[in-house]
Amino acid sequence: MTQKRVTLIVSDLHVGDGGAGDDFVDHKCQFATFVREQAATERGRAGEIELIFNGDFLEFAQTCPQAYTLDSSEYWCSEEESVIKLDCILAGHSKVFDALKAFQQPGNQVTLFEGNHDVDLHWDCIQSRIRAKAGGVRFELGNAWNVRYDGRLYISHGHLFSSVDPVNEFKNYRDPRLNQPAMDLPKRLEMCPGTLFMVQFVNHLEARYPFADNLHPPTALADILWREDRWGLKAVGWLLARFMARHRSVTLGHEGLPNIGPQLLNAIQLDDFLQRKIAAVYRDVLHQLDVTAEKVPAKLDSEDAIVGFVEELIAADVPWEHWLPALDLAKPAVSGISGSGGATLMIRQAAKIDQRQACITIAEGAWKAGAEVVVLGHTHLPQKVEKGAARYYNPGSWTRYVEFNRMDSLTLDDLRREDRFPYQLNCVRVEAMNNESLRSEMICLEMLSPS
Repeated sequence: MTQKRVTLIVSDLHVGDGGAGDDFVDHKCQFATFVREQAATERGRAGEIELIFNGDFLEFAQTCPQAYTLDSSEYWCSEEESVIKLDCILAGHSKVFDALKAFQQPGNQVTLFEGNHDVDLHWDCIQSRIRAKAGGVRFELGNAWNVRYDGRLYISHGHLFSSVDPVNEFKNYRDPRLNQPAMDLPKRLEMCPGTLFMVQFVNHLEARYPFADNLHPPTALADILWREDRWGLKAVGWLLARFMARHRSVTLGHEGLPNIGPQLLNAIQLDDFLQRKIAAVYRDVLHQLDVTAEKVPAKLDSEDAIVGFVEELIAADVPWEHWLPALDLAKPAVSGISGSGGATLMIRQAAKIDQRQACITIAEGAWKAGAEVVVLGHTHLPQKVEKGAARYYNPGSWTRYVEFNRMDSLTLDDLRREDRFPYQLNCVRVEAMNNESLRSEMICLEMLSPS
């Protein structure tokens, strides 16, 4: 590939189907307008621009969730399922793809790197469908770093660095298309823990709490639930932490996790009033009409059984008020939680990774390797750092985001209204100068900071 003189880098657009629940900020066609304006510049008319999507351009994880038909902690979409999702995205944002096609006509280049939400780009059929709609798009996939200008510009989405986000790592990131055990089954993509958490829980919460899917890391939802006054919500927070720890121990770990499982189990086994309430939940919410109060202790005879029960309730897509009161009844009679020892919650520690500092540390490593300019994404937090001639940028996302200093105070009620959160539509521009140095800047096209 011939290196273009100008490189434009955007990240985390999360382009969905254009309907309710699509987090992509494009209500005034901002992105298509931006692409057309760049094509009209002197460099754009000369075909001297490369536009790079630095991961999570397309929102496969949440678009058309019913297309994913396998309930698995190991395997994400088949190629056929990913195509169903892509067709919804292409139809929902046709102006974006039309603008990309026109942008390339003078010789400009569009390049896609994958992130954790669009690992589906690895499918051949996905690539051909995107090219049919958006022109000769390039795909550079399976790399922790992508470099330009002879190694002076380093670019990475950032999800593969465990210091930034241990929830969204891939074991097989170079090629996540995996064979299933049975030879006659189609290949499927690797399921990373963050996507699993999104599919199993967050997608079910979005109708009531639209901003739940914008949390970084997504397991911060467990911390928010734990801070709520209601015991039932604390129990759900415990469930989410257990769920993530079960599927990838590096995500949350067990040390310091409040030991409320025995309390829930003890209450269910001994409290006949609670047993009657849970039996009613089985019948009214899960439609298991044969469950009586007498059968509840046998059905929920272990912490794992309780976890499975609450997972079913969340997946039932009914208002939580239909079943939370039953869990509220398991609240202990005295304050404090047996076995927690006052330790800092591990679910809170997982949500408290300082992603901004972690990204700076990663950038410093790239500077030592010879990079002048480093660009990361994934965190959704706009960031710019200069140290002498070295520069690091994170353009943030084209979605609303949580400011880092607000994470400790978020409540479930906050997640009901997306308009309480800011957005900042940024692009990083890098240009090779005649003296072989790189000139870089972060351009803000539009921002909104709610009061």
